[in-house]
Amino acid sequence: MTRFNYLDRPKLKRPVLVAGLPGIANIGKLAAEYLVYKLKAEKFVELYSEHFPEWVIQEDGALKTLKMDFFHARPAGLKHDLILATADAQAATPVGQYVLTGEILDFAEKQGVETVGTMAAYVISPNETIDGTVVGAASQPEMTKLLKKHGVKLLDGGMIVGMNGLLPALAPVQGMRGFCLLGTTKGGMLDVRASEAVLRALSSMLGFNVNLQELHQHAATLPKFKSPALRLPKGLEDEPSYIR
Repeated sequence: MTRFNYLDRPKLKRPVLVAGLPGIANIGKLAAEYLVYKLKAEKFVELYSEHFPEWVIQEDGALKTLKMDFFHARPAGLKHDLILATADAQAATPVGQYVLTGEILDFAEKQGVETVGTMAAYVISPNETIDGTVVGAASQPEMTKLLKKHGVKLLDGGMIVGMNGLLPALAPVQGMRGFCLLGTTKGGMLDVRASEAVLRALSSMLGFNVNLQELHQHAATLPKFKSPALRLPKGLEDEPSYIR
């Protein structure tokens, strides 16, 4: 069962939903949480679900279950709102990934969302050079053109694993556009430079400015626990071209 706990019901104008979830090098999660911080976004919904791992965490002196948070903001210069989604973890199973994705898209549709984006990682081999490239994919030709226009290299092969791929891929089923921005990384627990590259691409695409000078400092505030890896199909565990 999934429960949406509404803290507020703001009137949003043609919002764009952008999710940054835990994954390889926490690229998307750091990017989304930094936007929440810099844009002074206000939390208006909490999502609780049985599809999250069966963990509890201690926060502010109390035990709390894992959840997803939704924030809203209107960056200077934009004529529409942003909904920023962050989470303590992704769903723990493939079935949970699909179920939770569907419920999030239902929620997005009710908020009037027209475009759904995610931010994540593109893993390169150890002998490749990291040059700040952002790789992307989109669910419609017009979104693909927008990615190219703003210097995003289009994904060629590989897989986007979990909700980072499912959210933009299934968005058109409910009449929304979808895209995914992937920062190139060699992995690890945190890649701040990749998050920075993704944020530059996102702000360019959507048409707003964000000061990134505090990003490295803000990275130290990320939760210290590591979310569980997704269960990949047999034979793909060592596939070097997958994305999460």
